[in-house]
Amino acid sequence: MSIQSTALRCREIVIGVITLLFGFPQYASALELGVGDWQAHGFVSQGYTLTSDYNFFGNSRGDGSLDFTEIGVNFSGHIQPNLLLAAQGLYRNTGGSDREDFRLDFANLDYHIPLGERATLGIRAGRVKNPFGLYNEARDVVWTRPVVLLPQSVYLDSLALRQAMIASDGGILYGRYAAGDHALTTEFLVSEPLDNTGGAAEFLAGIPNVRGEFEGRPLLVGRMGYEWQEGRFRLMFSAVNLDRDLKSTTPGVSSGNIQTFYPLASAQLNLESWSFTGEYGRITSKRSGFTPNGAVLENTSENFYVQAQYRFKSDWSALLRFDSFTADVNDRSGRYNAAITGLPKHNFYARDLTAGLRWEFQRNWLMAAEYHSVWGTALLSPVDNPGLMQKNGPERWDMLTMMISYRF
Repeated sequence: MSIQSTALRCREIVIGVITLLFGFPQYASALELGVGDWQAHGFVSQGYTLTSDYNFFGNSRGDGSLDFTEIGVNFSGHIQPNLLLAAQGLYRNTGGSDREDFRLDFANLDYHIPLGERATLGIRAGRVKNPFGLYNEARDVVWTRPVVLLPQSVYLDSLALRQAMIASDGGILYGRYAAGDHALTTEFLVSEPLDNTGGAAEFLAGIPNVRGEFEGRPLLVGRMGYEWQEGRFRLMFSAVNLDRDLKSTTPGVSSGNIQTFYPLASAQLNLESWSFTGEYGRITSKRSGFTPNGAVLENTSENFYVQAQYRFKSDWSALLRFDSFTADVNDRSGRYNAAITGLPKHNFYARDLTAGLRWEFQRNWLMAAEYHSVWGTALLSPVDNPGLMQKNGPERWDMLTMMISYRF
């Protein structure tokens, strides 16, 4: 990419930012709906992505891509003292990795009852956010993410799994017990997964461009957590159990069954100026029925990240993260899978070193930017990168992504 074209693109972004700044009030707050405690909130976020050799969230090489838009409106309020209704509509565009556009992000009723002075028991039903990891329920807007993107090895936005991972249609039974500085939490979800959206079929079946409809057993998700001093220190263990039948509509691809188990361990320490976070998981999958001889294909991937966030001013923070994904724990270099598939070995792993900055320059405005130096292509969207399976692509590539966001 040329310096001139990059400068031109940056100038266009700055002009767009200035337009946004003058188009919204600087100190907006929640919109009171005039009935009880009912409120509406919303956000508008626009991102820009520039990459060196591959595409990420649209055609991001050359002049970069503006295919990174998130617009949401949500409302919430109590129907009864112990009964809360909350819902959010969302428009999201991230190029080939999210082509759903407008969708109902979540909509649920939440009923809870106190059990004495220390414990609470509740149930949440409808389109609910899946209780998984540290960030899954709070990933819908950039304000709740450390910088621009979540660690892709764990949260898999670039593989068109965002909608399937964030929410599902069902119910969550949850509880909390607190004693002094200590609290224990637990959640258990039974639901119908949103796996007939985006590219979930390709990822779960492990077959490029496969199409079909999922059916079968409900999704099961469990999470247990420990908190000290209301989140100063957090430990969590989450587990996803999925057993689905894919009715293939792709010529030459048989229907089959997919069983997936995804445990994830999470830890976070929040100090006055520093936050340290790490999550480690393994995805074990069994695929049967897709091959002519009926063989069962088993695979275990490894995904983890460690990150440090430093708040050096009240409105500024910096982040450093190492993020790692290995498609097959028995072939960390990718050599064996490359030999038997004919694909580049770097298609089977991704190592991402990220540095980021975040600036909350007004009460309702945020700008964030992050630079990625990446080895491997396992987490890239094949829709955005039609030539991803060719051997002439480089192993290492770079990415710069920025986002500006307004909320009320």
